[in-house]
Amino acid sequence: MAGRKRRGWNKYIADYDKLRMFLRYISYGCYHKQYLARQLGQSARSYEDNWARVRFFLPEDRLQAVRQGHREIHSLKGDSYHSAFNDLARTYAIKSLKSSAAFALLCLLQVFSSKAADTERGVANTNTSACAEDEASAGGGFIDETTLLQYELVPTDRPFPKLVEDISRSTLHRYLCDLTEQGLLKRREESGRYGYRLVPDFLGDLRTDEVESLLAAIAFYRNVSLLGMPGYFLEQSLRAHYPEAHCGEVPCQFKHMTITRILDDDVLYALACCIVERRAVHFSYRGKGVVAIPLRLVTDFESGRQYLLAVRKRRAVSKRFTIAQSYRIDLMQDVQPARAAKHLPEVTPPERHELQLAFHYDDARGRDHLIYRIREHEPESVICDDDQGTLHVTLETVDDLKLMPWLRTFYPVVRVEKDGPAHLAERMKKDIEEALKHYGIRPNLP
Repeated sequence: MAGRKRRGWNKYIADYDKLRMFLRYISYGCYHKQYLARQLGQSARSYEDNWARVRFFLPEDRLQAVRQGHREIHSLKGDSYHSAFNDLARTYAIKSLKSSAAFALLCLLQVFSSKAADTERGVANTNTSACAEDEASAGGGFIDETTLLQYELVPTDRPFPKLVEDISRSTLHRYLCDLTEQGLLKRREESGRYGYRLVPDFLGDLRTDEVESLLAAIAFYRNVSLLGMPGYFLEQSLRAHYPEAHCGEVPCQFKHMTITRILDDDVLYALACCIVERRAVHFSYRGKGVVAIPLRLVTDFESGRQYLLAVRKRRAVSKRFTIAQSYRIDLMQDVQPARAAKHLPEVTPPERHELQLAFHYDDARGRDHLIYRIREHEPESVICDDDQGTLHVTLETVDDLKLMPWLRTFYPVVRVEKDGPAHLAERMKKDIEEALKHYGIRPNLP
C-alpha cells in the first residue's frame, strides 16, 4: 500500500452499538464462526478481530471454546448463582477509547491530582509559569483551560510526548467536558472562562459498616434495575478503597440474569432521556428507519426481553403520530433523539383477542403434562380435549408474536387452528424449517 498510511489493528471497541449483536450471539454459545459471520453480514476476519477485542478485555475464566468437528464455537461463561458481576462492563466502559485519548485523560487527571495535593500543602506547582501559578492559586484550586495548555505533563528532563503536543484547544475542552460529566471534575465559569478542579474523594472517609451497607444496596439495585450498568463500577471502586469490607448475603438475585444484560444500556438510557424530555426518537429497526415518540419502557420477565412502547406515523410523509407499536430493545440500533414533541398523543391500548391453538399428545401422561405446562403459563386459558389426541386451547392475548418464545418450547406438537392468525402460523412454520436446515434436513412442510 504505497503512498498510504497503514492503519494498525485497534484493540479498543470503536462502536459498541455495532458489537451488541455479536456479543449477544456469542453469549448463546451455539453458533460457529462461519454461521455467525454470515448472519451478521461480516467477514471471517471481522469475526476474528471482534473476538480478539473481547478476549483482550475479559478474563480467561469467562471465555470458553468448544470444537464440533472442524468448527469452533466461542462463548461466554456466566454463573448467576456464583456471581452477578458482569465482566462485559469492562468492554462497555472503554468503548470508542483510543490509546491517545487514554493517555491524555490520564495526564489530565495527574495534573489535577498534583494541583489538589499542592493546594492542600500550600506549595506552588513548579510546572507552571509564575503568572499561571497566581491565577490557579487565586481560583481556589481551579485551573482554567489556558493554564492546562501551558502544563508540561512530564518532568522537564524527559522529552515532551508527541501525543500531547497534538492536542488542540477544542480537543482539550472535549476531554474536560467528558471528565466533568463522569463526575471526576468540578467546573465553574468566571469572566467567561471555565475553571476545573478535581472532585474530592467522597468514598475515602466511609466507615466499614457504611461500605458494607453500600455494597449490599448495590447488589440489590443491580439485580432489579432496568439498566444493568449502574452499580458495577461503584462496587469496583469501593472494593479497591476497602478490600477488607464484606458484602454479606445478597438480598435477591434473578436466576436467569444473563451475562448480556448490559448490552442494551446505551439504547435504554437514550430512550429514557427522550421520554423524560418528551422528545421523539429516530432509530433503525430490522433494517428500516423509524421515527416515533417513546412512551414507556416495558420489561417482559417471562420472555426475558425489554420493549419500547411508542407511537409512530402511519406513513413516512404523515405529520401526526397515531399508530401505537412495541419495539424490541435488542433490535434497535442507531438511536438518536429527534425534535421535541409539542403534544403527546393519547394512545388507546391494543385490544385483547382470542387465539386458538391445538396441542397433540400421545397418551394420558403426555396430556396431563401438556395441561400442566399450559396452565402454568396461561392459567386463564380454556382447554378442551377431543379425546382423539388433541387439546384445543383458547386464550386471550394482545400480541400473538409475544407468545413465540413460549410456543417454541412445544414444537412440533403445537399448531394454530384453521381460523387463527395466518402470520403466526407462517412464523411457526419458518421456525421449524430453519431449525431442520441447521441439521442438514431440507423439509417441505405443508
